[in-house]
Amino acid sequence: MVSSPVPPPGDPADEEARPAAYDAAAEAVNAAFARLRPQGSDAWNFLANFTQMGERFGPYKPGASDLTTLLDAAQPPASGRRVASARRRKGISEEAPRELDEAMALVVEAFRFLSARVDTLEKRLARQDRPVDGAAWLIPARELGEWVEPVVAHVVAAAAPGDVVHADCGEGQLLGALARCGVPTVGVEPRGGVALRALEQGYPVSIAEVADDLVSRPPASLGGLVLSGVVDRLPLHQLLFLLGEARRTLALGAPIVVVATDPEHARIERDVVAEEVLAPVPLHARTWELLLTRANFAGALTLEGGPAGDGRVAIAASVPN
Repeated sequence: MVSSPVPPPGDPADEEARPAAYDAAAEAVNAAFARLRPQGSDAWNFLANFTQMGERFGPYKPGASDLTTLLDAAQPPASGRRVASARRRKGISEEAPRELDEAMALVVEAFRFLSARVDTLEKRLARQDRPVDGAAWLIPARELGEWVEPVVAHVVAAAAPGDVVHADCGEGQLLGALARCGVPTVGVEPRGGVALRALEQGYPVSIAEVADDLVSRPPASLGGLVLSGVVDRLPLHQLLFLLGEARRTLALGAPIVVVATDPEHARIERDVVAEEVLAPVPLHARTWELLLTRANFAGALTLEGGPAGDGRVAIAASVPN
């Protein structure tokens, strides 16, 4: 156990040295933490452990540690003769410290290379192409229209306790219809102007992407989820992530309904700019049924009762009980 560098109380001869010792210790602690900013981050945690290893074992020392100096000065010097005698009694070779130091030096160096590699990867990711920010406006908001009635009938019959989320909710047609049936609803709409019109009608709407909204919600907290619009403008890998978050946040037995544009209709109606910038992949109903099943939803089927010539299909499934 390391003894304190501060003189014990009750010694009049050392009372004057106490404030100076306290100040030195506090300054050393502050210097140690300042050297490892920002505290609490992944970088801080790595540097904290790496610095301790480096100072104790390795040849690489990021900075002099006043705290270590104070602690070392407070320890009574061990007798080399006693240490050697103890080592002989335990059968430890005199070569062991050197081998241990060399091994730890290799470990420290390995961490240095690992840190450099991670830094390289982070910089490479920062240079990669990103999608156009806020690209939702490239595909105009489309209300559910005549799809509202069959979707409401299905959701009301199958909803679990909790809010039912609709995204992209547009101006809130489905929200109003579900609210009139006594179902608590929340809308998610990324287009600020469209969301404002829904808010002006009194509907609870978040201006966000539905994936970001779901990530912030607790598991099994939603009574249902309806996805429309958003499923027509996301690439496949983002759709898979969205379905995974949907499965996590929906309660047992809760329904999910996907209202998606049929691929044949999408080829006719899709704006060329949206097609090239967003690069979504319109999916057939059978593909949606497969994706919902692979995301651990049950009972995937195509809803009937949709309007003729609308160009969209509705696929429903639910979380298994």
